[in-house]
Amino acid sequence: MAQRLTREARGKWEAKVWFRVLAPRAFGFAEVGAIPANDAKSVLGRTLEISFYDITKDISQLPTKLKFQVVKVDGSTAYTQLKLIELTRDYIRSLVRRGTSKVDTIVDVTTADNVKLRIMCMVVTQSRVKTSQKKAIRKIAAEYIIKKASSTNFNDLIQEIVLGKMASEIESLVKKIYPPRKVEIRKVKVLTSPFEIPL
Repeated sequence: MAQRLTREARGKWEAKVWFRVLAPRAFGFAEVGAIPANDAKSVLGRTLEISFYDITKDISQLPTKLKFQVVKVDGSTAYTQLKLIELTRDYIRSLVRRGTSKVDTIVDVTTADNVKLRIMCMVVTQSRVKTSQKKAIRKIAAEYIIKKASSTNFNDLIQEIVLGKMASEIESLVKKIYPPRKVEIRKVKVLTSPFEIPL
C-alpha cells in the first residue's frame, strides 16, 4: 500500500511543469526562481520572496527583501509584479544604537503613471534629537517623497529606491536640520492591485 502511494505521489510530482519566474521590468526581467505546478492557472497569484542580492550579486543588497506576485503566464514563463520591498529587521537593529534617534516617516503616494504606494523612510540620527527636530525631519522627508513620486513613473521610482538614490537625496536634505547617521527607505508596499500595473 505504502509503495503504491509513493508511486502515485511520484507520478503526480513528475506530472508537474516547471515555470521559470521573471522579476518585473524595474528589475530587468531577471530570472528569480522556478515554480512547479500542474498548469499555468495554478501559478497565477503565487508569491515569491527573494533578496535583492539574488538579482545584483552585490553583497550590500543582502538586507533588501523583495516580494513578487505572478500576474501573467506565457508558455512556461511566469511574469511578476512587485508587491513589497522591505529591509530585514536585523539590518534595521544594527543601525539604531543607544543614544541615537530613529525618525520614521510613512506616506501614501501616487506615481506619475498612477500606481499607489506606501513608502516608509527611516532616518537615524547621530545622537538624540528634540521632538521639534523629529517633526522637521518627517516634514522634509514626506514632502520630498510625495513630490518625487508624483513626477516619476513606477518602474523608475522603484529603481531609485532599491539603488539608494532616494535615500541619498533625503539624507542631503535632512543634513540641513540635523546630521543623520543613516537614511534608508525601509519599506515600500504596492497598494494598487498588481494586475492594474502594465508589464
